[in-house]
Amino acid sequence: MMFEKILVPLDGSENAFKALATAFDLAKHYDSKIYAVVVANDQSYTQYGAIFGDDIMAHMKEQAEVTLQEARSRAEKQGVDLVTMFEVGIPKMAIADSLPDRLETDLTIIGKSGVHGLSRAIMGSTTAYVTRRSITAVMVVGD
Repeated sequence: MMFEKILVPLDGSENAFKALATAFDLAKHYDSKIYAVVVANDQSYTQYGAIFGDDIMAHMKEQAEVTLQEARSRAEKQGVDLVTMFEVGIPKMAIADSLPDRLETDLTIIGKSGVHGLSRAIMGSTTAYVTRRSITAVMVVGD
């Protein structure tokens, strides 16, 4: 099996960067292009007792840019082809379906767990959703 295009969702967590490192290894072997994407949740929801909505999107975009810049820096050191993207939507649905469809990726490499432990307990794990619903093959990178 060839992996020409690999999707790696990033949330700034160490597990996400481990997934990216795994993608670098595969990209070198298969001469793949990697799409590193941060998906900001555009749904207003209650988390930690606060309501988040449009007012927080600018902050989310700033945080995403820090994460994506780190990804670009690591990719340059590894000599791999990396495209970074910031998307707005429902992360688990974007990662499982709309992004692989639009980008025509062959594989999604995702960290086992991300940065938001409490929200995961409330909303369900993005990784679990993606492994069940993805339209492409999924590789989960552990702790």
